[in-house]
Amino acid sequence: MKVHIVNGDMVGNKLTDLEGDMIIWREMYDLGPVDPDMNDRLLKKRAVFFENMLGLPNELFLNTCRQQEQELRSIPIDADITLWFEHDRYDQTMLLYLLKSLKERGLTNLYMVTADAYPGIDPFFGLGQLTASQLTALHTDRIPITEKQMQEAELGWNAYASDDPRDLVYWLLQGECSLPYTKRALRRHLTYFPSEKNGLNEVEEHIFQLIHEGIGSFTELYQNVTAQRSDDGLSDLHFAAILDHLKPLLRLTEGTLPSYDAEPEEAVLELTYEGIEVLMEREDRFDYAASEWWLGGAAVQHGEWRWDGEKIIGKRT
Repeated sequence: MKVHIVNGDMVGNKLTDLEGDMIIWREMYDLGPVDPDMNDRLLKKRAVFFENMLGLPNELFLNTCRQQEQELRSIPIDADITLWFEHDRYDQTMLLYLLKSLKERGLTNLYMVTADAYPGIDPFFGLGQLTASQLTALHTDRIPITEKQMQEAELGWNAYASDDPRDLVYWLLQGECSLPYTKRALRRHLTYFPSEKNGLNEVEEHIFQLIHEGIGSFTELYQNVTAQRSDDGLSDLHFAAILDHLKPLLRLTEGTLPSYDAEPEEAVLELTYEGIEVLMEREDRFDYAASEWWLGGAAVQHGEWRWDGEKIIGKRT
């Protein structure tokens, strides 16, 4: 039996000519709380987070997660499995979780299709940019996933999902990882931790600078940030959640931010007085904006952990 596991419908819907069953994975492990053991209790915690942040109905989230987990558990032990995942933080965290889960089930006949570039496409954000024929052709170049890589994935996921982000820094320092792009993506993840200087992470700092320079529309902000950070895999919903999380340092002057359950009107944002003070490093963002937020398994809603560009500083109380 042949099985394909892909990130999202965009790629899955283009692979209909390939032999085998298709499992479309629809989770976002780069957003919301995670844990080394992704049990049902943790799924319920994630469901509440996504409903609050994105307007994604609690039951829809839980039903989707439980259904795809059931599909994963139903794969025969001798199946030929191809995982289709990209180079960015969004996909690589998903890949780590899936490889850990497949390893726990004893599945070993695994292959991977991955890329961080494609001839003639620049900038390259991911496999979703390719046509059906281009994607299908990549299947002939799939690479086997080794037992060593499965072990690396399990250790990498456990470090990413730890409630102490210093575990991830330690894992990243432990020699080379033979999984393509994984360490690169998780190093990028560290830049999402609050800075020592003002509590803004690199993405938030970039957003504030753009708004300060006069770029206020959601679309322009999103396009600018994602063009600069193609290793992140930021969706528009994730980006909107970041902006919403920055209140009261940002203020909507027009429209609404994108959410799962509403058609947005083009949003326009500006920095508040407090936002300017934080950007100028005269204030700390956590003196004003401290709502629930997670980076991997680490809670950072009160600035508990800081990134100084080389190491995690914490834990703050």
